[in-house]
Amino acid sequence: MSKFASSAAAAAFLVILTAGIFAQGVPAPYTPRLQTFVTGLSRPIFLRGANDGSRRIFVVQQAGIIKVFQPGSNVATDFINLSSKCTQPTSTGDERGLLGLTFHPNFASNGKFYVNYTQVSTGTTIIAEYTTTTGNGSSNTGNINSERVLLTIPQPFTNHNGGMIDFGPDGYLYIGTGDGGSANDPGARAQNRSVLLGKFLRIDPNSTTPAYLIPFDNPYTGAGSARCDNGSTTAGTNCQEIWAYGIRNPWRWSFDRGGTNQLYAGDVGQGSIEELDIINGGNNYGWRVYEGTTCTGLDPTLCIPGNFTMPFFTYTHSAGRCSVTGGFVYRGAKGSLPNGAYTYADYCSGEVWMWNNNAQTLLFSTGRSVVSFGQDEYGEIYVLTNNGQIDKIVRGRAPSDFDGDLKTDAAVFRPSETYWYIQNSSNSTVRAAQFGVADDVLTPGDYDGDNITDIGVFRPSSGTWFFLRSSDNTFGAYQFGASSDTPQPGDFDGDRKTDFAVYRRPTGVWYVIKSSNGSFSAVQFGTSTDLPVAGDYDGDGLADFTVFRPSNGVWYRLASGDLSFSATQFGTVDDVPVPGDIDGDGRLDLTVFRPSNGVWYSLTSNNNSFSARQWGLSTDIPVPGDYDGDGKADQAVFRPSNGVWYVLRSSNSALQATQFGANLDVPAARWAAP
Repeated sequence: MSKFASSAAAAAFLVILTAGIFAQGVPAPYTPRLQTFVTGLSRPIFLRGANDGSRRIFVVQQAGIIKVFQPGSNVATDFINLSSKCTQPTSTGDERGLLGLTFHPNFASNGKFYVNYTQVSTGTTIIAEYTTTTGNGSSNTGNINSERVLLTIPQPFTNHNGGMIDFGPDGYLYIGTGDGGSANDPGARAQNRSVLLGKFLRIDPNSTTPAYLIPFDNPYTGAGSARCDNGSTTAGTNCQEIWAYGIRNPWRWSFDRGGTNQLYAGDVGQGSIEELDIINGGNNYGWRVYEGTTCTGLDPTLCIPGNFTMPFFTYTHSAGRCSVTGGFVYRGAKGSLPNGAYTYADYCSGEVWMWNNNAQTLLFSTGRSVVSFGQDEYGEIYVLTNNGQIDKIVRGRAPSDFDGDLKTDAAVFRPSETYWYIQNSSNSTVRAAQFGVADDVLTPGDYDGDNITDIGVFRPSSGTWFFLRSSDNTFGAYQFGASSDTPQPGDFDGDRKTDFAVYRRPTGVWYVIKSSNGSFSAVQFGTSTDLPVAGDYDGDGLADFTVFRPSNGVWYRLASGDLSFSATQFGTVDDVPVPGDIDGDGRLDLTVFRPSNGVWYSLTSNNNSFSARQWGLSTDIPVPGDYDGDGKADQAVFRPSNGVWYVLRSSNSALQATQFGANLDVPAARWAAP
């Protein structure tokens, strides 16, 4: 059923484009947005996935509770409550509490996870292992009685506790420790290899007696070395756990999950300079001799640059900046950032940057204190701020965005002329392109992955898709489908490109060709009377198999990610389903337009809140889209009788009326893949 259309057919279809094509626009593939994931948490300081295939998200709260979010949900339950064990932070600037979490590489089978916290009453750093209540990764609760302490590190002061722990690509557990606190490292601990403070440590926790093993290739083993289970050893003896030293306070660091798996760290400075480092075994990163690349004068005779590994980037305490927050190298599949870009922020200024191609680029000015970053199982990155909010960095997109400005454009197809007319929202210029025949079904989508919507149609008579790539104005044709099929373009494989997909109403079967690898799938889901409304309803970046059943007003969804099923009654027999992301959380909300009264009814995925708004007439065509570029779907209609688009902007509730089109025109936004 799937094959490339013949070159003759393609040539016959490709027609001349008018001069208006010059106004097409410039691709914006790496325009990120901050999309709210959850609000109202209590001091969230870290987020991560378990990398066990469950797609769950775990959030560490500083006072001791770890929350777990199920896939597609922003409602959490308690995974484990360690508040009785850890120091309770007394102020916003208090650096104590539950500070780090990681999962064993074999968590799915052994249920082991590890935490870093400061002990109640003593303030001692504790690295401990726990297991789930079931002893495997299927459980959503941890067993507080399963604690096995691996390592204790006494803290001379309350600040500079580090806190991050993670397994490296080598399977060993890495631990970042601060210099012990106060200011200027008064005990010169970071340069002292007889103590574990101011270091990166590397241990093997796959042991019972002793509590952990020393990896054979740690740099400070052999003669003149000793284990430092309690944080230190005799003066002049090297602690075998040390991987690197000369660190001030590596609050947040991470391994690149691609490339060469390098360890990137944001090391918080003293009073002048913040630094970013790549951590390698055996290296000395300079503190307290150097702050960044500047000699502190605390140990002037040691200021010999060649004896230390310098940071790859530094910045000063200007414009309100005061403390670096390390992030992650982006390796996600959704193209939210350039592949290989490293994210980081400043706690005080609230600025979020990326380091890419040896250059710094400002991504966001949040206006909030950036406490930490997080990364989910897919490699997507989150930003945690001190107001209890967590945002996800997402790639800005809008349906029917033909000019790449992240706003939906007014666009129509005129069957009588077989012309597309597009008004670019970026500059109000008009593009005209002859493309298609009168009986084609519109299928605009991003077929080339450049973040600009491509002109596209599905021809039922031949079951062929035709599209015009915005990236290079080349023509494509693909035979996939039959005359009885309803085209359902969408990103079913998460590669940021629109896939060819059809719903065969006589049989209720979905057929999909994935653009990432050309693989074919067929899924039985629906009946002959159902209306297909494919889209991403759970926020995992994959279009879900979804139908609206007019006979009972129920939406049925089969999630592409895990094939989980859901059914929600919302609508009546005469309603038109028009899903859109009303609340801006990255998930499509259930929305219907009721022609009988011109009312839009919505049920948001964020908190299941219901809304009803009168917007339109019975003869209007609903055309939801993001017309104001705020990341939320606007309620909008196209009125064929006068060719006017009426849009209610979600950003400010302002009315936008645009004359663009004529009677019998088909609006592209009605058919754009959500």
